[in-house]
Amino acid sequence: MRLFALALLFMCSPVGAKELLHPKDCDGKVVELNPTNRITVVLASSQPLADTTREFGRAVYGWQGRSEFRVIVVVDLRKSLGTLFKGWTVGKMRADLDEEAERLIPWYRANKNLNNPRPDLCGIADFDGKVTESLGWGGDDTKMKVSIFGKNGDVVWSNVNLRTPASLQSEIEKLLGKPVPTPPDAIPKKSKILMRKG
Repeated sequence: MRLFALALLFMCSPVGAKELLHPKDCDGKVVELNPTNRITVVLASSQPLADTTREFGRAVYGWQGRSEFRVIVVVDLRKSLGTLFKGWTVGKMRADLDEEAERLIPWYRANKNLNNPRPDLCGIADFDGKVTESLGWGGDDTKMKVSIFGKNGDVVWSNVNLRTPASLQSEIEKLLGKPVPTPPDAIPKKSKILMRKG
């Protein structure tokens, strides 16, 4: 009987545990969503969430440029017209990341990083929803979802209906310490990580 219970437990344990995908980002590079030796914040976006995702992206600027920190944005495009114009959508994401890299230079310098931010920026166009589903985020593209992966690759914090970035900032601070203050030469423009509405 004990052996049967152990076998049943072994057979049932993978249920609900999804293997993370290794999708290509908008630059055509294969992405590991939970690399080891880094704190990785994965942010959701979609057409309804575009402004919210920009707000959350700006909220983590203070850690941008640290070698052990990375942000990945997964854009759920299942309900978007972007699925009909995939090439244009991916090109727009690349252009937005180019602008975002310029905006991040002062933050990189404040974190003592002299590198170009652009190679660190990652946007994933999730046309079929498979990446979103592998993260366990479900199908509601109006709720802000965030997952933080620790340096061992495991989820250390996740929320599938986050209203403000305050708790995200608090969790990152626990893992990486305080962010740098806003650099005097930071560009006070809206981040355009993702597609604009309309």
